[in-house]
Amino acid sequence: MPSSSHLTRTGRFQAEVTALSMLSPRMRRITLAAPELAGVAWPLACDVAVALAGPDGREVRRRYTVRAAAGDSIVLDAVLHGHGPGSSWAAGLQLGDQVGFVGPRGEIAPADADWLLALTDEAGLPAIAALAEALGGHPVTVLAELADEGERYPLPANADPHWLSRDGQPAGSAELLLGALATWQPPAGRGYAYALGESRAVVRWRDELARLGLGRESVYAKGYWNLNARPTR
Repeated sequence: MPSSSHLTRTGRFQAEVTALSMLSPRMRRITLAAPELAGVAWPLACDVAVALAGPDGREVRRRYTVRAAAGDSIVLDAVLHGHGPGSSWAAGLQLGDQVGFVGPRGEIAPADADWLLALTDEAGLPAIAALAEALGGHPVTVLAELADEGERYPLPANADPHWLSRDGQPAGSAELLLGALATWQPPAGRGYAYALGESRAVVRWRDELARLGLGRESVYAKGYWNLNARPTR
């Protein structure tokens, strides 16, 4: 089983925005390049802390999963949730802009299990996609909460997504995924689950997974944002 997320050796980088695209109306893909990035060993589903200007002009940092890395470039996928310095930064980026960041930080390791389950909202989808890609052909069931059906995120072929739409309800509640878990039947064999999303929702998902027979040693749980704090992604 994988260990908990841990910090890896980090560096400071200044990179240029070399490509921008929209994966959905609220998910923007950002490609950053710098010669120094070519020598970095990027752990699976690690993240970087991007330096931004906050509302008062002071520097703040927002963390984004490294969705992919190749040569001197990395790819970040940012949720445009419409508020906070991170969302404003991602929405306003233009080709050629300079971006400072610290990384890599953390890692999510593939689990050695017969079946895999992922619970997530939009913030965790890039990490789940990177994880599924690293698993090769090993299937992973993904229960994913989205704002609406138009926000479906591109996942590797071995991921079996079940999209759950909020349809106007606010983000941050555990209820949609708890309802899906209540009707989900675990396959036979040893299982492992990944739970990524709003901090308190993740705790409730983990408790429900325990009732399905997955103890804490069989669940990787990480809060990617907090409903009562400024978004970190």
